[in-house]
Amino acid sequence: QLPSTTPQQRAKTKSKTQRAKHKEQNTNEHMKSPLFLCAFLLLLATGLSASAAPSSWGMRTVHDRKAPFLLNEAEMSALAAQPQPPTPTIRHYDSQMIDHFSFGAAPLSSSAAPYYYTQRYLTYDRYWRQDELGRWGPMIFYTGNEGDIVNFWNNTGFAFELAQEFGALVVFGEHRYYGQSMPFGEHSFARGNVSYLTSEQALADYAQLIAFVKTEVYPNAARVPVVALGGSYGGMLAAYFRIKYPNVVIGSLAASAPILQFPGLVDPYLYNKIITDDFAESDGCAQGISRAFHEMVSLAEQGEQGMQTLSEKFLLCEPLKSKAELPLLLEYAYNAISYMSMVDYPYPNSFLQPLPAWPVKVACQYMTPDTQDVVRALALVVGVYYNSTGDQSCATVVEPISPSLGTRAWDYQACTEMVMPISANGKTDMFLPVAFDLKTRSDECRATWGVTPRPQWVPTYYGGGNISAASNIVFSNGRLDPWSGGGMLKTLNPTMPHVYMENSAHHLDLRFSNPADPLSVKEGRRLERKHVALWINEYWTFFNTDSLATSLVVLLARKHVALWIN
Repeated sequence: QLPSTTPQQRAKTKSKTQRAKHKEQNTNEHMKSPLFLCAFLLLLATGLSASAAPSSWGMRTVHDRKAPFLLNEAEMSALAAQPQPPTPTIRHYDSQMIDHFSFGAAPLSSSAAPYYYTQRYLTYDRYWRQDELGRWGPMIFYTGNEGDIVNFWNNTGFAFELAQEFGALVVFGEHRYYGQSMPFGEHSFARGNVSYLTSEQALADYAQLIAFVKTEVYPNAARVPVVALGGSYGGMLAAYFRIKYPNVVIGSLAASAPILQFPGLVDPYLYNKIITDDFAESDGCAQGISRAFHEMVSLAEQGEQGMQTLSEKFLLCEPLKSKAELPLLLEYAYNAISYMSMVDYPYPNSFLQPLPAWPVKVACQYMTPDTQDVVRALALVVGVYYNSTGDQSCATVVEPISPSLGTRAWDYQACTEMVMPISANGKTDMFLPVAFDLKTRSDECRATWGVTPRPQWVPTYYGGGNISAASNIVFSNGRLDPWSGGGMLKTLNPTMPHVYMENSAHHLDLRFSNPADPLSVKEGRRLERKHVALWINEYWTFFNTDSLATSLVVLLARKHVALWIN
């Protein structure tokens, strides 16, 4: 969940007032952009256990193309049976520094301890064990991203599978300014106080937290290697963690990490092209959606009567009154389409919303070459995302994408360093043409936060695509994931492979293993496990020995690691 705007850009009209009012009333601070990922997004999901799902879910047929889609009894049971991770120990690091990069005066704040804040983190040590040589297992460290850390704990099954296999200690660190890790409490988002919300400060938090856990919480972990992992924005952080702190983590699994989604590095139209390609696999679906968006604009041109028609077709709880409110409805529809593409998983899941297996294909059964009323069909398409449980009798255009993501904090990050352009042209994609406008975005950021975006800072600081000098990072991407367009899609050196997974959406490889997983995902996890094993063995035989001969052997072995992995 990551850039700052959507192809249906915010209108500076009554629609903005309505959204602001909703945010004040909504304590969960739900997303107002489909591309806040980082969600982000951007965020991890839990799969279904072998006992909870058939070997292949396939794709359920919608028999009545005029009625809203509802999950059937088997699908609801599957959602309820999602495997649960082990119960964590919830801990707090009370001496985390607010500013790691300054030796000056304390920041202004009403906080009682202006230099430090309390960072929340989660641990689990039941899998942690010694090997036959008496060495304690490694630490699996999750680089928390843009949301409550408990949600990521609940939705990152692969971390626990790795922990069981390698006898590892599991630690999840919460990202500053998200969840309960608020440096200035209720004043954290005041201008001045919020300036300490950066990826650089977050990574420094993680480095300090790991040192604290090793010395004060688990002394037996003092010498154990640390493997980082994360997905989406968290995947970016995992990669950056290895690049900036190779002394702290021996390697990183960076799943669906769009480290190239910055100005000048990738085509900003690629994200929406991938979404469109996903929907285009169903005959007539992408074309119908494109027609629907244009017809919505035409209806809005008719004034109040046209807006009433749109309100009726989308079954809105509160009818839209004027054309100025159209961006709200366009964004509501785009959000659902975008996120269905991201979580187009092969079995029922409730990562962002309760969804059926292959939700894109299910939704496209409403939009066929024979569809006449494409606007009503689009309403049914987006209903698959927003209301598959049937809990809602009407729709709200400010419908939340997911309740567990931190929108205010991400909006600030998108206004400073995480400037990740996404555009639509209506030619290679099915959306209304809108190009990312840095000037407009900068004006909004200055008005909201008093800051100006620095679009080239992240590529400059972390290396952009020029990171071949780094080592021990596995980048994984799925063909169905729109964020893959901004991902690292090539192997940079033998220790930094790219794992490409056919029929895989957003960081599917970080979910619990599922019998319905595509073969490419199973193979991807196999390669990821092998690299983790290699890193751990290398650590114990090279970085933790004084033997020059052993060091030379390991250095030579690194040159041939690609052959061993494959």
